[in-house]
Amino acid sequence: MNTEKLIGAWSLISSIQSRNDVISKTFGDPPSGQIQYTSDGHMSAFLMEPDWARTGKNAVEESDRFFAYAGRWEINGNKVSHYIEFCSAPKKIGTTFVRYLKFLSEDEIELTTERETTQSGNCYQTKLIWRRHLLLR
Repeated sequence: MNTEKLIGAWSLISSIQSRNDVISKTFGDPPSGQIQYTSDGHMSAFLMEPDWARTGKNAVEESDRFFAYAGRWEINGNKVSHYIEFCSAPKKIGTTFVRYLKFLSEDEIELTTERETTQSGNCYQTKLIWRRHLLLR
């Protein structure tokens, strides 16, 4: 896959989570967020429910309403790996987030998480749709 197509800044336009096959919208309706990919292999992502900041709550306590991370990235086939160096959830630092990448159009992508099972047996997967930021001139 051509990595050049992914470089840039993208705005979150949809965040849908399946938890034990029950579908819910996450990070607001509409959600708020931005992901950036640089040509030198760095990335950052911020996902936030639009009214989260008004709550005054700590990000670690509110990871379902605010989540941020940054690190390095690479593409292998239809998978994008995010190597986490910084994160609002400290236990995620040093891990890798794998996302299945699908180009919906020139300016929209879909990133889907791998299906995960928690220690309590809950299964979940998230599908995020991002729209490219266009440069204003």
